[in-house]
Order: sequence, then structure tokens, then C-alpha cells
Amino acid sequence: MNKKAMITSLALGMLVLNAPTVMASQISEATNKTDVTLTAGSGKDIHPVVPDDTHDDDSGTGDVGSLSIPYASNITFGQQEIKAEDTDYYALNKKPHVQVNDTRGGAKGWSLGVAISPFVGANGKELVGAKMSLTNGKVVTKNNQSPMPKITQNTFELNKEYQEVMTAKEGQGAGAFAAVFEGKDGENENVKLHVPRAGVEAQSYSADLTWVLTDAPS
Repeated sequence: MNKKAMITSLALGMLVLNAPTVMASQISEATNKTDVTLTAGSGKDIHPVVPDDTHDDDSGTGDVGSLSIPYASNITFGQQEIKAEDTDYYALNKKPHVQVNDTRGGAKGWSLGVAISPFVGANGKELVGAKMSLTNGKVVTKNNQSPMPKITQNTFELNKEYQEVMTAKEGQGAGAFAAVFEGKDGENENVKLHVPRAGVEAQSYSADLTWVLTDAPS
């Protein structure tokens, strides 16, 4: 039984080795085309890169277009007690952020800056000497392989003069990117409001952050 099996196997091997080789020949060839035309984005289908900031249910700005600022957090410091000395208060927001959308095509670069108005009370009086600052910002994105834009410095002492916060050089920043100043929920030390004791009144104060986006890096 074993010998017969061996012979059979050898014979089959010989048949394979001696089989003629058949080469396929090309009969014909055809070429067709495929194409796509891409236009600058409308900015109407942009989603937040940071969807879960706390203490701000809707950070949408209503700004649309191929180069736009679709989201910017409304930042709150909540209700705080007046202290006996100069005091630092911290934002309640965990992930305050501002987002830039660039769907122009070509990664041409851009620059984002910010300025702040004075804090004014419900009675119309200014909170003299109050200073807001942003620290330890990071750039985040989602499903995007474009080179990252950069945060220009570690700490921003905000005032009425525009300061460049995030910038994309040519070849960077295509798509959606956000500058995030993340910290502890309820006490974010990266977003601080310094309030001098002198002249403080027991009332609500508010200020406007104005973000400006230009179509070329500085």
C-alpha cells in the first residue's frame, strides 16, 4: 500500500513537470476617464471640533463661508463673592475654544486674532483694572491630516488691541482647527479674570471678545 502510493505520487509529479506552458495573449485595450470638480466650501456643513465645552450650550457664531469662525465659546466666570483684596477668578468652562474653518482650497494660510472690550456693569460703570488672560492653548482638529496651525504664545493678556492667537502659514491649517484653553471644569485656571478690589460693585459685569480672521498669515 505504501509503495503504490509513492509511485502514484511520483507519476503525478512528472505529469505536472512535463505539461506544456500556455501564455495568455492580449486581445485588446480600452481607456476611459473619471473626473471631479472641487469648489470652495460654503462653510454651512461645518461641525464643532470641540463639541463638549461645559457651561455653553451653543458656541455657534453664525459665521459661514470658506474662511470663517463658526464656533467661539461664550465664557462665564459665574457668580463670585467680592473679596477683601485683589482677586483672580477662573472660568467655569472646561474647554473654551474658538474654531477656524478654511475650505478655500490650496492651504493659503490665515491668522486669527482677538481683542476684548472693557468689563461694564449693569449700571453702565466700567470694572476698572479688570484683566482677562488665556494660557496654555492647544490646537485640535478631527479627521484632518493637514499640517497644524500654531498658537503664537503661551499666555495672552487680553486688551483692546488685537493680538494674534493662532496662525497658519502657507501649506497649513486647511480644514477645521480650534484653539482650546482646557482646564478643570468649574475652575479653569487657564482662563483667568483678575479683578482689583478698588471700585468693585455688587452687580453683573460683561465684556465682548472680538475674534478677527484674516486671509493670510502675518
